[in-house]
Amino acid sequence: MTTVAQVKQVVQPLLQRHSDLALVGRYLILKPVTHFVRGVFIDRSIDPKSFMPSVSVCLTFDGSDSDGIGWGNRLNYFHFEALDPKLIDIKENVYGFANWGVDRPETVELMLLFIEAALRQLRDLITFEQLVAFASKNENNFHPFKIKYYARLLMAVAAGDFDAAVEIISQSAGLRRAMDAEHPSFCPALFARDRLELSRFLQTMEATTIKNLKLEKFWEPTPFPLELP
Repeated sequence: MTTVAQVKQVVQPLLQRHSDLALVGRYLILKPVTHFVRGVFIDRSIDPKSFMPSVSVCLTFDGSDSDGIGWGNRLNYFHFEALDPKLIDIKENVYGFANWGVDRPETVELMLLFIEAALRQLRDLITFEQLVAFASKNENNFHPFKIKYYARLLMAVAAGDFDAAVEIISQSAGLRRAMDAEHPSFCPALFARDRLELSRFLQTMEATTIKNLKLEKFWEPTPFPLELP
């Protein structure tokens, strides 16, 4: 299996070319990190000498302790609306173009080109509205976005859309039970439209997630939309 050290070695050209990139384990991320992380997670493959990169966008306020598990797709399947025509031609016409092996430098160079193309699109992903649009695309989900109740709930609260948040939690009895058990103050605050308490909840969740994912150095604390005038 490819190692974290090998990932670090192969992405050095990207880190040197782009000052807004950082590597956290296998996760090549864009800086700064705010309410979601954008990047490419370079995973292991069944082939012990190959890399398996995936575009991944993750919330930073869901309490997660697993990096790189977010919205996106395998790099070879990712939709490149603004992709370089040369890369589109490779993607469509070169069989096995995504066999990116540590023992084949020319394939690693190609992988880096595709990673750069993906990052160009992710740099434009800034607002919650853009995040929802990205996450709602079928190709960026293993399961339909509409059944991602927990993520949708947190995003609706963060955006200050309390009516949508109440509707979401009303659609899932399991989510309601989990929130009552793990965060007993959450639902009363939501039903009361208590912005202060909900802001505290999100801030606590974000601090926990940032610490879990070891992103403290790259985190830029910013207000959630519901905290703005």
